[in-house]
Amino acid sequence: MYVSDQAKEAMLYYLFMMSDGEVSNSEKKFFDKICRKIKIDEDDKKYAIDNCKGLANNHESTLNVIISKELDKEVGFGWLGFKKDDSTLAKIIWNLVDLGYADTDYSENEREIVNYLVEKWEIKPEVYQEMVDTADTILALVKQKEWLDSTFPEDSLRKKKIDSEIKTMLSDIKLTIDELTM
Repeated sequence: MYVSDQAKEAMLYYLFMMSDGEVSNSEKKFFDKICRKIKIDEDDKKYAIDNCKGLANNHESTLNVIISKELDKEVGFGWLGFKKDDSTLAKIIWNLVDLGYADTDYSENEREIVNYLVEKWEIKPEVYQEMVDTADTILALVKQKEWLDSTFPEDSLRKKKIDSEIKTMLSDIKLTIDELTM
């Protein structure tokens, strides 16, 4: 059976979400956002989810499934075996890091999967570290904004400033990823 590149990529994301033992609502929402971004159709998305649920018996086995099914190669090499460029692979890593923070806890299992892929796909360590640092900072800003909402609900100026900082950080990480193709 032919499996599209988008379905393979979605499988990687879904297995990743399963790796900490629970697929949270915030992860599901973020997964849906990623699926829209990679333009996966609903049938392929359903196939990816169902296949992942059948492949990994428990959260401990998700990394083993990625390795044993050589999903990293499938996603990393894509269409007709041509290797994806560094920028595309870095986008996938960023999606994984961002997805790892969707439930506010970048778990050890999630880190292990990303570290494996960073090494396997030869992503520069400093690029990966920038991603993690950016995600950590964005999480802190989101928590600060939530605190402002609960403590000073009328203080929209500071909340707008936080939103602006988050937008700038996301723009910076996108620029870093885009520069990898140059």
